[in-house]
Amino acid sequence: MNGVMEEVMQAPSVTRAAVVPHVHVRVGACDIAIPIDQVLQALPLPPHGLTALPRRSGALLGVADVAGAAVPIVALERWLPLEAASDDVARQRLLVLQHAGGWLGIRVDAVLGVKAVALADIRRVHHVPDDNELFESVVPASANAPTLCILEVARLMRLGQAWCEAADRAPAVPLDTQASAHALKPGAGTRRYAVFLIGTEKWAVPVDAVERVVPVPVAELALGPAERSWAIGQWQGRKLPLVDISEGRQASDRQAAPWMVVVSHGPLVLGLTVSACAQFVELGHGAVARTPDEALLAGVALLADRGRLQILDVAKLFGVTPEASISRMAVAPANAKSGAAPLEATEPLPYLVFDADQRYASPVEGIVGVVELPPEAREDLRQGRRAVLAWRGRTVHVANLPAIGKAAGQTDPRLAVLLQARGSAAAPVGIAIRSLSDWLPAHSARRSGMRMGAMGELALINARGAVDHANLVVVDLAQMAYLLG
Repeated sequence: MNGVMEEVMQAPSVTRAAVVPHVHVRVGACDIAIPIDQVLQALPLPPHGLTALPRRSGALLGVADVAGAAVPIVALERWLPLEAASDDVARQRLLVLQHAGGWLGIRVDAVLGVKAVALADIRRVHHVPDDNELFESVVPASANAPTLCILEVARLMRLGQAWCEAADRAPAVPLDTQASAHALKPGAGTRRYAVFLIGTEKWAVPVDAVERVVPVPVAELALGPAERSWAIGQWQGRKLPLVDISEGRQASDRQAAPWMVVVSHGPLVLGLTVSACAQFVELGHGAVARTPDEALLAGVALLADRGRLQILDVAKLFGVTPEASISRMAVAPANAKSGAAPLEATEPLPYLVFDADQRYASPVEGIVGVVELPPEAREDLRQGRRAVLAWRGRTVHVANLPAIGKAAGQTDPRLAVLLQARGSAAAPVGIAIRSLSDWLPAHSARRSGMRMGAMGELALINARGAVDHANLVVVDLAQMAYLLG
């Protein structure tokens, strides 16, 4: 038995998420549900039929070409007491399933859409372990769907001893569903989305959250290369983080994304980098399978002409992007008045402006990321203890910003600025702050000093034309992290 088959037998047939979208299909009079992550695509029947594979027995119908791979197609009705396939050839589909690096196809009479299935709603009705049975659990009937029998894809591959190893091939034809045509008709109970290609995935963003689609601006402040927020740029006088939500992309790949979708949420904006802009779609509530436990997803939709769409939850995206707070403030003009002489002795370095017990400014050198503190870390810091958090597979120690002057120290740390010396192999050190306020580009501020008694001389920053950024105390976070580390 080869490695693929061993994985098929050992891997679970459903994911552990609380809600799992399932594709609803029909074979004869039987309604079947298949976890959507095991459905690669649905295809019309080949016009010239399947390629025959002469065999004496078994349920193998033949072989179909899918993206250059010879995918074996099995007939469930040959194994199971199902009614014969319908004569409505126009609705029949080949459903390509995937599991553990293998592809297998089945013939179905209709693809009826996507249904969000709560794992708590799945009922096991066959309690005797039997690897020769393809169905042992059901989803009880609801107002919108009949009782659904859940197909065990791993068992199907094992029983059929048929699959092709094609995990490295991308689907050439989108997923299909008959029900999706109704979802695309504008009307009551629908919502409009803009569809974008991000990496290799299609994402749908609510139109009411899209401000503009523009070329990606110059990255003026680089953040951690492996984080979602990888840089900070500008749009219409506002600073905003550049965010990449694609999976498994390298930092260099981000430079290849030519477009930025300006996404808004309340008073904040961020720049979502995308590879391509597609079309608009109208989706009814019934066309979206909700996924409340996913990090960024509001749900998943399966459309005839666009394939699988991942519906972006804008509130979730902003919730995991604390850097978006910098978009509250506009960029100060280079000169307060037209023709005014530039300030002298301006700082050649950019500065990060942040709030702790008060507002401070720090040179950006050494900053490799900004992350949200988990609840347990926040509580440790409130109690005056150091905290730890996991970042890119490493343990990062986080300390409160020491009180400066007569300040009592912050009481509600929410973010950690991660700092690491250039070329250092050591884990970064985190400094806890309340929020990001702004960042000052190079040569946009003037530095001065003030004698503060026993404290010695404090450095101050004054930004051009920015009332909110007058006399900001300079705190070198990189130096502080070195001392605290």
